[in-house]
Amino acid sequence: MNPVDRTILEFCGEDFCAVTSLKPQIPSGTLYRHVTRLVRLGWLEKSGSLYRTTAAGHRQLQRPSGAQPWEALEEIYPPLGSVPTAVHRALIELIFAAVVARQHAIRSDRHPYFVAFGGTLHWKTSLGRFVCHALGLDPTLHVVDCGSETGKSLSFRRNAMGDTVSRRNILDAPFLVLDEFLTADSSVRGTLNLFLSGRLVMPVENEQITIKPVPLLTLNPKTKDTFEGRVGLSAPLIRRGIFADLNAVSMPDLAHVGEAAVEAARNHTPIVLGAPAADCQPFHDAIVALSRAVLTPDARDRVDVEILVSLSTSMTSLIPEPAGAITTVMHAVGITAETLGWVRPGWVELVADFTLAPTVPAVRDSEPRVTAGDATRSSGEETRLVPSPTIRLAPERRVAARRESVPPLDLSDELRSRLIWLAVETQQSVEDAMTILLDLYVEWRGNEATIETLAAILRLADALGMTTLDVATVHEYLTMRHALAEHNCTFDDVPEALALLGVLQELPVSWDWELARTAMTAISTILTTGIPLDDVNAFLERHRRFEELDVDERTAEALAESLTRQGVPAEQRPAVMEHIIDGAARQVDLDTLNNERTQLHASLDEFQAQIARLEAHRQELRDDIESLEQYRATIRRQAARLEVECTRMETDLAVARGLRNFLLGKKSGVDAFFADLARLERWRRAGGSPDDAFGRAIVVDLQTKLFDFFQQLLAEPKAS
Repeated sequence: MNPVDRTILEFCGEDFCAVTSLKPQIPSGTLYRHVTRLVRLGWLEKSGSLYRTTAAGHRQLQRPSGAQPWEALEEIYPPLGSVPTAVHRALIELIFAAVVARQHAIRSDRHPYFVAFGGTLHWKTSLGRFVCHALGLDPTLHVVDCGSETGKSLSFRRNAMGDTVSRRNILDAPFLVLDEFLTADSSVRGTLNLFLSGRLVMPVENEQITIKPVPLLTLNPKTKDTFEGRVGLSAPLIRRGIFADLNAVSMPDLAHVGEAAVEAARNHTPIVLGAPAADCQPFHDAIVALSRAVLTPDARDRVDVEILVSLSTSMTSLIPEPAGAITTVMHAVGITAETLGWVRPGWVELVADFTLAPTVPAVRDSEPRVTAGDATRSSGEETRLVPSPTIRLAPERRVAARRESVPPLDLSDELRSRLIWLAVETQQSVEDAMTILLDLYVEWRGNEATIETLAAILRLADALGMTTLDVATVHEYLTMRHALAEHNCTFDDVPEALALLGVLQELPVSWDWELARTAMTAISTILTTGIPLDDVNAFLERHRRFEELDVDERTAEALAESLTRQGVPAEQRPAVMEHIIDGAARQVDLDTLNNERTQLHASLDEFQAQIARLEAHRQELRDDIESLEQYRATIRRQAARLEVECTRMETDLAVARGLRNFLLGKKSGVDAFFADLARLERWRRAGGSPDDAFGRAIVVDLQTKLFDFFQQLLAEPKAS
C-alpha cells in the first residue's frame, strides 16, 4: 500500500466524508485515481459523493508497512489490479497455483477445486471468464452451464459396442468453470465428481482418464442450516475445496467496473505458468503451524493442509522464494476463509510476519555445539538465534504413549496451575504445550549461555520495571540501535529529533517524511547559495501577491519580455501599461456588449417563435369551439324530433289504456255477446240455419250488440 492509499483510508476511517478535503495534500488527479482504485478493490465504499473505509480497508491499514510477497503478483500479471475485490483476486491467485500443480503433476492426489457462491451480481461467472482469458482459453467453450448438460456429456460417450464416440475437449484444458453447479441433473453429478475427487488419474469403465482442468464451481447457495446443505456438497468433498462466500463481500458498483477486469485480461497476453522453482514439502510442519494459527479450530477439519502444501510448492512458479510463496498462499486462503468466519483475529499480521526459521536438530552429547559465532548456515543464510515470538513453527509431534516404566512426576499445585494456564493460553493440550517448550529448548541448546541469556533478559526487565519483556521488544531495541548507528546517531539524539517533530507538527499543513525531506533540501540549498533571509521573505511576499492577483510569475515574465522586445524604455513602461490596460478594458466591454446583443437577438427570436406557437394553438381552440357549437345544434334538432315522437306514443298509449279499462269494466256486455254467439252455434248444430227466422233474429241481435260495443269503445277514450 502506497502512502496516498494509506492517507485516504485513514481519512475516511470513521464515517462517510468528502475526499475533497484532501486536495491541499494530494493533487486532484492523483486523489481521484486512487479513490477509484480503492473503491474497485473494496477498500472504500461510496455513498453519493462521500466515501468510507470498509472492513477490508481497515484490515489493509493494520498490515505492516512495506511490500508483501503477494503484491508482486500484480506486477507479474497487471490485470489482477482491476479485479473488483480482494476475495476474487485471492481465488484467482490460488487457481493459478492449482493449474501449475495439475499441469506439472507435482503429486497424484490432493488437488483442490474452487467454489464461489453467492447471489446474483457477485462476479461469479465473470471470475471464471477472467481466468479463462488469463490462461488463453475461450470462455464460450470452458464456461459450462451445468443445467444444460446431460449424462456423461462432460467427459465422453460410448456407443452400443462400448467404443468411445466422443470425448469432451475440456478434459485436456487447464481450467474449467462449472457454472450454476446446483442446477446439474442427477445423471450429471456422477461425472462432476470426477473433477472434484482431487486425483489426477481416475478409473472409469476399465479405463483411466486424466483430469487436467482445475474446476471452479459457481452456485447460488441453498437456504439450509448447515454449510454442507447450503453448498450441496458432502463433508469429505468440502475438505478438498477452497470456498468463498461472496455474499459476505462488500461489492463495488459492477455496472462500472464489472467488465473492466475481464476486458483487461482479454486484451493482455496470457500469464506464463512455468514449473515450480522449489519444493515446499520440507516446510510441511511450518505450513501446518501457520494454518492452525490462521484458521479457527472448527475450520481445521474443513481445510486439507496437504492442499496448502502443494499450492505453496506451485506458487513458487510465480514467487520463487519458498517463504514468499507460502505467505502468498496463506494470505489468499485467509481472505477466502474470512468470508466463512473461519479465521482468527489478527491473522493478517501472522501471515505478514511469517518467516522460515531454520530448524536446529536435537544435539547429542557426541555432537559439537553451535557457538554464537556460527551465525550463518553453510549456504550463507543468516541463522535466527531467537525464534519468532508471534507464531511457533515447530514440527507437529505426536506424544508417545506412556509406559509403566516412566515414573510419575510429583508436581506442586502452583506448577500444575501454571501448566493449566499455559494450555488455556495457547489453546493446546498440556502435553502439546510442554512438547513445544522442549522443542524450543532443543533449538536454543545449540547456542552457548542459553539459560544465562534468559536470566539476563529477566534482569533487564526487572531493571526497566517491566513485568514482561518479550523477544520482540529486545529485537526492536537492537534493531533501532543498529539503525541509529548507521546514521551516526545514538538514543541520546532521539529527544532532539522528537523536539524537531513537535515543531513540524505545529506547521499549518499536514506533513510526511517526504515533505520534511523536501523542506530540509530547500533549506540546505538556501544556506549553500548564501541567499539572505530578507530576499527569501521578499520572494515569498511577491509570490503571495501574485496568487492574490491570480497571476503567476510566468505571465509577468512574459509581459516584461514583450516590452523589452518592443524596445519600450523603462520610464515609458508605466504609461504603455496604462494604455494597454485601458484599450483591453474597452475591448472587453465591447465584446461583452456584443455578446449581450447576440443573446438578446436569440431571446427575441425564441419569444417570436413562442408567440407563433401560441397563435396556432388559439386558432385550434377556436376551430374546436365551432365544431362543438355545430354538434350542439344537431343534438337540439334530434331532441325536438324525439319530443314529437314521445307525444304521439303517449296518445297511442292512452287509447290502449282506454281499451283495457273498457274491457275490464264492461264484462257483462261482452259476456252477453259471446252468449248469443254460443246460442247461434247450438242452433246451427241442431240443424237450424242463420237464414231462417230464429237464426236471423239471433244474427240481428248480435249485430246490434256489436254495434253498441264499438260505439261505447269509441266514446270511452274521450270520456277518460
